[in-house]
Amino acid sequence: MFREIEGLPSGVLGLEAHGRVTHADYRDALVPRLEAAAAHGPVDMIYAIAEDFVGFDLEAMWDDAAVGLRNWKAFRRVALVADQAWIRAAASLFAPFYPCDFRVFKRSEFAAAREWISRPPPA
Repeated sequence: MFREIEGLPSGVLGLEAHGRVTHADYRDALVPRLEAAAAHGPVDMIYAIAEDFVGFDLEAMWDDAAVGLRNWKAFRRVALVADQAWIRAAASLFAPFYPCDFRVFKRSEFAAAREWISRPPPA
């Protein structure tokens, strides 16, 4: 399930994945919020993986890739916050191909990720 990260500046989308993330979570939570944010211009997003995260179902893994491909140019900056080695490795592998500023943070660096994504966008 996704929970909104509260207290972020206007224009910053923040979601945290908890438990098992499903196709319905992408369809009903992430995609509508992303599309609404992208309607107003480039998106700055913090995407955090909570400590109680247990994984994605198969369809949600596909959704994650599809959201990235469909919204390839919608992102200006993305902060991924995760301690799971496989998520960090996958993100680092694909980060050079993202057309946005993409940074990976550990859970212990959540405050730094929040500060970075909350800065005014570069001119």
